[in-house]
Amino acid sequence: MRKAKKIIIIIQRSNGDVFLSSSLIKSLYEYYEAPQIDLLVNDDTISISKLIPFIKNIYTFSYQEKLDNRWKQEKNLILKVYKKYDLSINLTASDRSIFYALMAGKKSISAVESDNRKSWWKKIFLTHHYYFDNTKHILSNNLEPLNLLNINFEDIHYPIEASKEVTLNVKKKLKVIKVNNFLIFHPSTQYNYKIYPQNLRDILLSALSKLGVSILITGGNSAIDVDIKKQLPSLPNVFDFIGETSLEEFFALSKLSLGYIGMDTLNMHIAASQNKRIFAIFGPTNLRMWSPWSNQLRLSATQDKPIQTYGNVTIFQADMPCVACDKAGCDNNGHSDCLDNISPNIIINKIENWYLNSKHQSEIPILNETKGNPRKVVLYIVYGEDQTYYDGVIFSFLTLRNWIVDSNQIEAYVLSEMPEKFSGYPINTLLLSDKQKNEWSLNGKYNFRIKNRGLAFVMDELKLKESDRILFFDTDTYFKKSPLPLFELIQPNQAVYCINEGLIYNRKRFSVYLDHLEGKSIDINGQSYELSKDSAMRSSQIIGIMPNMRESLDWADKLIIKLFELVPAHTIEQFALSESLLRKYRMVEGKNFISLYSTSRKKEYAKNILSNFFKENNLLHIDEQVRLAQNYKIKRSIFIILKQRLQRFFYN
Repeated sequence: MRKAKKIIIIIQRSNGDVFLSSSLIKSLYEYYEAPQIDLLVNDDTISISKLIPFIKNIYTFSYQEKLDNRWKQEKNLILKVYKKYDLSINLTASDRSIFYALMAGKKSISAVESDNRKSWWKKIFLTHHYYFDNTKHILSNNLEPLNLLNINFEDIHYPIEASKEVTLNVKKKLKVIKVNNFLIFHPSTQYNYKIYPQNLRDILLSALSKLGVSILITGGNSAIDVDIKKQLPSLPNVFDFIGETSLEEFFALSKLSLGYIGMDTLNMHIAASQNKRIFAIFGPTNLRMWSPWSNQLRLSATQDKPIQTYGNVTIFQADMPCVACDKAGCDNNGHSDCLDNISPNIIINKIENWYLNSKHQSEIPILNETKGNPRKVVLYIVYGEDQTYYDGVIFSFLTLRNWIVDSNQIEAYVLSEMPEKFSGYPINTLLLSDKQKNEWSLNGKYNFRIKNRGLAFVMDELKLKESDRILFFDTDTYFKKSPLPLFELIQPNQAVYCINEGLIYNRKRFSVYLDHLEGKSIDINGQSYELSKDSAMRSSQIIGIMPNMRESLDWADKLIIKLFELVPAHTIEQFALSESLLRKYRMVEGKNFISLYSTSRKKEYAKNILSNFFKENNLLHIDEQVRLAQNYKIKRSIFIILKQRLQRFFYN
């Protein structure tokens, strides 16, 4: 039901935050069919705010106001927005911004802290809330309101583009200096503690000038920019554009460039949104939240250091134990020693290697791509008497098949105690014997272990080779977009899971792990395992691995058996597997490629949908079933959700 005619978005953070909210704003604008959307932002983000389409009014808050004027400013803002909106959405967990959301909207959605001591009152008064998670990218956090509103979004879209007039003006500026192919070097940021030191910057610039391509140094008119401009050396092929372009002109300039070199700031995110080759220099910043987003791979960085490449992005950090502390410099003193320890030679070597190999083309390398023609295997595991799970596998396969041009692109397998249920479909079957089921489930005490043991069994049965990839999907998975890019995410050093549900230490729902594991040491193959501050729950509706990760399944299994005796939780299988894989590999999120009906009420609704589909269509040719499956909606309407909630209330 699309009733929100007036919406206000509250973003009390920096320029990058505002820019990375634009995909949310675009989705809201399209879903609610051109509503009035207003912004409430900090006054130092007004430039980027004005470039976002779909925005009617912009309200600003200034932290520069003297304390005795703060109350007057607060009062005036509240009067301007008080109950004028059908919906308010706040992307910041701060008390002030949440108060604005409560005052402005008839319905209110906001991020809140996971710490209940800070957020309890917010959860009471807000219509909807979600936990701001600093282990997730800011884009993922910003898009959470769409999930709460049951608004589907397939991809991340950035609606800001330079006008034709502005682009033409930028092209004229480039023509004056006779520059065609060029890389952007952006040395400045909003804060001094994020800036690469001058002596190292000069070495890097000197090397870049010899690269054989023009280097355009960009920046604004802030005091930091002016200071950097004064320090710039005079070098061939290097052009000083600091203070020469507006923010909108930078969008055009970046779009015309070959790539971006520089600091973690708004301009980096702009270049990443345009799929440019990124070489980013990071100091104390939390990479999980603020690294450049790769649209190609639909992921951001991990905390790996000192160098990591994913898709079109390479990130440089210091190899220091304190990185990334996420402080405003060492001990919050405004200077980051870690930036002093990033060698410019390492940076230039990576840039040179890319530039010389790319031949000025815009190809985006996939990290550590394997050789040959690897097998792509899709696996489902299903057991028990409930027909819904068997229907779910076939329906999932049909929606998958819709995206496969060549049926030989993938091999579909199902491990099942009733393989006959898949007769007539081009799905390979493997028998799950009673003996295996009993053994793997610990005699029926923990069925979820079957997933881990079954995956290992199938990998062995299929005799997968070094470059092959296998993707496990839960039976309640279906596809509204191609899942084939998921296979590209699986690399020798990188596994795929569904979603990061947050750190064990930060989420109340995982307190059972703290209660039973904190301070305990568990022996696994002679090695000590302990819960750590980085331990997180990664859901396993998707598992994507390669044969070199086979050992991790066995290690996880030993941990599952130990945890089963210690932790009264049904999630120990997925927790153990993620802990095992993270010992040796990166793990990246794959949720954006799939749709799920994983909760009990969603499954209750899906049961009838799937049953009706096969009653009506199971005799049709598979191609026709594939076509029809795309039109079946498993997503519940607002009416169905309300009906289920009422039934639950009255009958439970």
